[in-house]
Amino acid sequence: MKLGSFIVKLVKQLGVKQVFGVPGDYNLRFLDFIEESKKVDWIGNCNELNASYSADGYARENGIGVLVTTHGVGELSAANGVAGSFAHNVSVLHIVGYPSSSIIDNDIPVHHTLGNYKKNNFLEAFNPICGATTILTELNYIEEINRVISNMLTTKKPAYLGIPTNLLDMEISEDIEDMIFRFKNSDDYRVEEVGNIISAKFNQSKKPMMLLGVNIARFGWRSVVTDVLRKTQLQFTTTLMGKSVISDKEIARSNYMGIYAADYSTDGVVAHMQESDCIISIGTVETDLNTGGFSEHDINYDNVITIRPQSVKIGKKVYTGISVDKLLEYMSENLDLKKDIYPRLGQKNIDKNTLKGKKLNQKDFWPIVANEIIKEDDIVVAEAGSALFGLLPQNLPAGIDFVSQILWASIGYTLPAAIGSAIAAPKRRVLLFIGDGSFQLTAQEVSLIAKYNLNVTIFLINNDGYTIERAIHGPNQPYNDIYMWDYLQFAKSLGIKNLMSIKRFDEFFDGIDKMREDGAKMIELFFEKLDYPPLLKQISDKLAAANQS
Repeated sequence: MKLGSFIVKLVKQLGVKQVFGVPGDYNLRFLDFIEESKKVDWIGNCNELNASYSADGYARENGIGVLVTTHGVGELSAANGVAGSFAHNVSVLHIVGYPSSSIIDNDIPVHHTLGNYKKNNFLEAFNPICGATTILTELNYIEEINRVISNMLTTKKPAYLGIPTNLLDMEISEDIEDMIFRFKNSDDYRVEEVGNIISAKFNQSKKPMMLLGVNIARFGWRSVVTDVLRKTQLQFTTTLMGKSVISDKEIARSNYMGIYAADYSTDGVVAHMQESDCIISIGTVETDLNTGGFSEHDINYDNVITIRPQSVKIGKKVYTGISVDKLLEYMSENLDLKKDIYPRLGQKNIDKNTLKGKKLNQKDFWPIVANEIIKEDDIVVAEAGSALFGLLPQNLPAGIDFVSQILWASIGYTLPAAIGSAIAAPKRRVLLFIGDGSFQLTAQEVSLIAKYNLNVTIFLINNDGYTIERAIHGPNQPYNDIYMWDYLQFAKSLGIKNLMSIKRFDEFFDGIDKMREDGAKMIELFFEKLDYPPLLKQISDKLAAANQS
């Protein structure tokens, strides 16, 4: 068996059926192995940045994504997307085609390098944005592949695998059938010790509450956390990044209370959190947007139990070296039933008759989308702008996956990410909500939606520029303007045939049935450029103040 065949086999073993990237002379031989294998499909993106976004979106649905680039120019183009995967704990294996070993060993200044006789320039650039990195040699390949991928599976951070092109045809032992990856184990007595403390505190509480975060999805805890919720019947809230993290329809319908993000919370949730005498926080991430600008109010942290991938904090005491999977299983077996502690938060009804004939506006539009467009089992992809902050406050249907990038917030991410999600989950409908400014950054990837006839509906928010930037600073400054495209003609030129243009609510209501249909389509929606979703205005005011502090 050749090393190239083994790498492809390993990709398949990791559960990956499609890989994303752009061909370059140092990775071409590896692409031959992909084509010859008939086990993994090559998805060629328009550029490496878009490929990194697509691999991220794929990994969010599949668990792992694979990105293939060439050395230097290719990998650096993808670095922004890999950094976003690092920030959001998304497992992307980045395979980089390198020049031959002799060129690397002798620091020969070949093309796609800086010509400065330093072979590790780019590897060093990726060290801060990957959990583990390596360049394979004929002596280290077994140990290094195991180390790097084990780290990815454990930490959920991206992994970087540099492969000199000459090594791909190296014959390796036929005895290497399957790579066994290493995981750190925790002692069961530690799980029981901490589990007993949590169980005692929870079972004695009168008004417990759960706060759930995005790392529940990233680290594969959805099933066991759902078991905990089902056993306890406990009501729960989520952070902004944890929106729709519980995909179980029954639990999501009956137990979900809304968003907790301090000043950005769903009405009534802050009061419930303040009343709680035992808050169990699982998989949450502390960032400015996710916590309401670090604006938590009057929470007694002696009552907070925080469970994160690397630690468990109970009050002021921190425990490390504990398997969270085992701890959550212990909790599902030992926590008591706690039912209907808090009153349900009602869903606001929308009177569509009052909107007929009116122009689209952000305040009224997003509740209608939540109620009329998004359905159970959809994958909802929301760009970090008007779309994200319009959808976050809404009570969305159960069973959806909500894809966003609140922390890294790289505009343009969502279009290629939606493609990755659609390829990973071909039986589900993908709804992409993206602003016109963000769309222009990665628009060429619409061609992949047409090429593969993906079940992606693009809702293009045309509000004449960078609205989120206008909300933060310079609402009428020219640097927040963009040149107006004919977006529907652009999409048509790339192969999208189902197109709609909507300016008023009655037009939107008339087109709802068509919007719900499967298949690739683009719907252009026109809004005033200074019309902001209420949450975006609230957040942008705080960001503007923080930028001046």
